[in-house]
Amino acid sequence: MRSSEQTKEQRDIEARKVQKLGSSSLFVTLPKKWINKWNIKPGDKVIVEVDSNGVLKLVAEKIKTGSGKRAVIIDIDSSKQDVENILLCMYSLGYDEIILESKKPLSQEELEEIMEAIKQISGLEITEMFGTKIKIECLLDSDKIGEDSLLRRMLNIVAKQIEDAFNSKQDEVLSLAEEMHRIYLIFSRRILGKSNYTESQKVRDTILYSTASLLYQLSNTSIQIINYLDELKGQDKESINQLVSKINNTLDEIVMSLIFPSVKRINNAIELVREIKEIAKEYVSNKPFYIFLTNLTSLFEFHVRNSSCVMYLEEFPWMEKLITSNSS
Repeated sequence: MRSSEQTKEQRDIEARKVQKLGSSSLFVTLPKKWINKWNIKPGDKVIVEVDSNGVLKLVAEKIKTGSGKRAVIIDIDSSKQDVENILLCMYSLGYDEIILESKKPLSQEELEEIMEAIKQISGLEITEMFGTKIKIECLLDSDKIGEDSLLRRMLNIVAKQIEDAFNSKQDEVLSLAEEMHRIYLIFSRRILGKSNYTESQKVRDTILYSTASLLYQLSNTSIQIINYLDELKGQDKESINQLVSKINNTLDEIVMSLIFPSVKRINNAIELVREIKEIAKEYVSNKPFYIFLTNLTSLFEFHVRNSSCVMYLEEFPWMEKLITSNSS
């Protein structure tokens, strides 16, 4: 595999003295090596990023908004991997151009396999095709689609799938699973393809990705609910509806507390999980469904804790962050 990016990150670290300008302003000069490398001129804008650990990061706007494409060349003979898996990984990692190379002309079967894989991924198109090489480009500008919007859409899909599953609407559940797959890949691309972010953003993105994976997992397993319905026919319909409502409300609190951090939402989620646990006891005699609910509440508890961690990345009047120096 050959990539257009540097394979090893290089870091220059140096100390600079803070100087005073006028009566109150403080400044430091920019490193000459950095200025020359990125062709910084007077009047250029510099983006200042500050994370919760006190790290100050400067990024030239021309770098942040640059149109440079990320490209990768894959020798599919040597990789010995399924082409669909290669495309999924490269797409999720944020590559704009994926070139597949082979030592021999690609067979019709191999071409059909590539075409079928591309159909499953939003924005991928074959732009050039040679005897032993195929160039695939991502024409979707995922940067214009916010993570919060994608996460909300995933939440809505899962909520509808769970509701449809309890109403035996198998075709609808499977159709929504296909849409979930496409959106999850776009979300993965947004998160995994990032190159510039602060420490707090990295933590938040890790938790966002974990929550998106939960929604994706529930989307794929929601069809299992239909298998339990025969055993649940004797149950009160109102009781089932209450359970569905509590499951979806818990998911809503887990996701929305990431987007709008709130103590109230976290506490609501904790209470909802407790209520689902109590309802689960009513289904002890139906072992498969009871195990399903038990595993579900364990997943919920884990992700509620994750969501509560994001809350502490914010600034609250009842919390004071202290940064201590390592110097003696």
